[in-house]
Amino acid sequence: MALQSSGNAISFSDIQTEFGGENPISMSEYYQDAVPALVTANNANVGDVGEALAMSDFYDSVLATLFTVEFIGGGGGGTGHRLSSGNPAGSAGRSTGFTVASGDMFGTNGTELTGISTGGAAGGSGNNGTHASEAGEASYYGADGAGGTNSVNYGSQGNGQPPAATSYGAGGGSGGTSFQWDGGNGGRDATRREFQFYGVPSASITVTIGAGGAGGSGSHSSGGAGAAGYAKFTVGNDVQEFTSSGTYTVPS
Repeated sequence: MALQSSGNAISFSDIQTEFGGENPISMSEYYQDAVPALVTANNANVGDVGEALAMSDFYDSVLATLFTVEFIGGGGGGTGHRLSSGNPAGSAGRSTGFTVASGDMFGTNGTELTGISTGGAAGGSGNNGTHASEAGEASYYGADGAGGTNSVNYGSQGNGQPPAATSYGAGGGSGGTSFQWDGGNGGRDATRREFQFYGVPSASITVTIGAGGAGGSGSHSSGGAGAAGYAKFTVGNDVQEFTSSGTYTVPS
């Protein structure tokens, strides 16, 4: 909870209640770059070590919450299959990311952030050099989509399979072939990222989950779609997961 606004008296006890610290209380505990780091990173009036501090510098200051976020973009779609005229490429997955809608967010180095994102994976394209379909790439979260069934009987080739919905960011398999023409490549997997940030309690963060890429549509078979992205925010035991776009509110 934020400290008092200008015009209301602030005590050492008020500051310690908000930011923690040792007894006896000392102002030197509450510089922005003191340990623990960034306890007042959201309050520009509070100086760094060596700068003068006044009680009035702490008006409206609030303890920033450290949270961890992991996220991954959408997986790529697998290549489709058609005879001689080239295998149709799968589409790339879309980016997953978040932007600050209200409030403040900071990196652990104190730099203010407005948002961050990670790209989706590439779709499968071209030929894989074999007369068979190809699975997509597995992701950090789970298995790939299988390649489609291959068959010498035209019209009996199977479509590439999408990964399980919980294989966030994994690639779709390529479409089945006739064993006479090169199969296509499966979709690629997206890269998982993990960071720690400081956010002011009640800050609102808009979360965008990237869709998986569509599989290429071929005359004999189509590629499987890639799996959608994912994001997870963790503050202590408070965990919120996103498999679709939404809003995250930073807890205190």
